[in-house]
Amino acid sequence: MTGAGRRAVVLGGGGVAGIAWESAVIATLEQHGVRLGSADVVVGTSAGSVVGTALASGDLVGWYRGQLEAPAADPDHAVYDALGDVDTDAVAAAFAAAAESRADEEATRAELGRFARDAGLTRTEEASRARFASLLAAPTWPDADLRITAVDAEDGGFRVLTRDSGVDLISAVAASCAVPGVYPTITIEGRPYMDGGMRSATNADVAADCDRVLVLSCGPEAPASPLGPTLPRVAEQLRRTAEVLVIEADAETLAAFGGNTLSPAVREPAAEAGARQGALVAERVRAFWS
Repeated sequence: MTGAGRRAVVLGGGGVAGIAWESAVIATLEQHGVRLGSADVVVGTSAGSVVGTALASGDLVGWYRGQLEAPAADPDHAVYDALGDVDTDAVAAAFAAAAESRADEEATRAELGRFARDAGLTRTEEASRARFASLLAAPTWPDADLRITAVDAEDGGFRVLTRDSGVDLISAVAASCAVPGVYPTITIEGRPYMDGGMRSATNADVAADCDRVLVLSCGPEAPASPLGPTLPRVAEQLRRTAEVLVIEADAETLAAFGGNTLSPAVREPAAEAGARQGALVAERVRAFWS
């Protein structure tokens, strides 16, 4: 073992649906006496960075209730508004090209980053920061070890942002959630950053210094990807030195997510699915976490 008994919660990307599902799973586990807020490390990617901030800040349940009470159509609370000026065909084409890339991982991510930088969105970085700031449980980094992932949209480099990185929390979350072609890249230290999910939907290897790793994944990941390490491969590697438990959105949950995980309309059904699935896995997670 490498982490002196340290436990990590890894929260993956998944849009509005992912925020609602992950939050509901964690809140339901709390009701069953499984307190994931005791984690030594919280890793958040994209939607998981929003949920991770609430978990690391110590009051996910209270924050979660507030999110559910906010009207789904309220632009101050919906992570993604109507797609508006987003060219969905161009987004789909960019992701399809990345999936077929034969370049190395960083070069493939850089090509996707070029699309993100050139997408011509009318919404601004300031608007993105304001939107995600309205969602966060706290505007500044918590004392807990929160690790937020992002990708440099110029060179495809991967970065893990923490309270010691010198980057404000709002920028870190907005960058981690900056889906190419949907939200503008976020400038950090003079460089454009995009969604951490452009490397991996979960980036579970960021928790490699822990002995027990619980992963909430908003959907199945392929065995391999040209963008970076996927969960099946990383989980296998982590299990050489740590205990790993993956809770993956099940078929009923994926049906609740619908065809567009970025739509505010999926928030309620995704939360209901999270509460259901959280209850189903509670005993399993309790045994693992304890």
